[in-house]
Amino acid sequence: MITPETRITARFAALAKAGRKAFVPYLTAGDPDLPTTGALCRMLEAEGADVIELGVPFTDPIADGPTNQRAAQRALDRGVTPDGILQLVRSLRSDGLLLPIVLFTYWNPLRRLLEIGGGYEALAGIDGILVTDLPPEHAGGHREACAAAGIDTIFLAAPTTAPERMPEIAAATSGFLYYVSSKGVTGARAELSEELEAGVRAAKAAAGALPVCVGFGIGTRDIAARVCGVADGFVVGSALGNVIERAASDGQDVVEAARAFVRELDPRPAT
Repeated sequence: MITPETRITARFAALAKAGRKAFVPYLTAGDPDLPTTGALCRMLEAEGADVIELGVPFTDPIADGPTNQRAAQRALDRGVTPDGILQLVRSLRSDGLLLPIVLFTYWNPLRRLLEIGGGYEALAGIDGILVTDLPPEHAGGHREACAAAGIDTIFLAAPTTAPERMPEIAAATSGFLYYVSSKGVTGARAELSEELEAGVRAAKAAAGALPVCVGFGIGTRDIAARVCGVADGFVVGSALGNVIERAASDGQDVVEAARAFVRELDPRPAT
């Protein structure tokens, strides 16, 4: 069976042809507010991001560290809803945003969104979905519905993933495989495990032609460069979230603060 090309697969194919790695920033949608999230998305596209992950605020974000938990709570306190996030995505697409967008979410809010919206076809403008608490073994219906709607299904692998299970995760994944750099929840770290390279190589061996991106803990240029040495891309979440949180708290221009951070962190040669 030939898998139709998606925005995500097209972007990674172009990156591979150019010999470049992917930069995948994560934003908690609605923090500090939805219009600023939209402005951040446009800035990130201009600054060379390749895929944007939009985190759906949730009351019980078990995979998220303190930074993303606080961001999610602030967004919820502002009344941000999954439907509002989809409206933002539709607005970004109508404004010409071309970057692939991945929803980073949990099963309960996704299921509720699908019930209200009328199914996966309502997720117009979304290119991929990562459901952190939905393992591939229980995601058959989700994967089929996503495939029918042209949406990639992204799953997580980690240092604790058993070697014999890695091929099963890779087989269920489309777009790119998300390799978690270290044990625990999201959050910027001063350094990553010495076993990172070996873990990523094992994931890539199981993934075959499927790209592998590394996230959780990437907060400095040196760490991002180390990840680029072995993986197909790097994901930056909490470190960027910290910048957004501080700028909003201090009354600074959030978008410009985030822009300065991204330029300092990105280790890839300028194009």
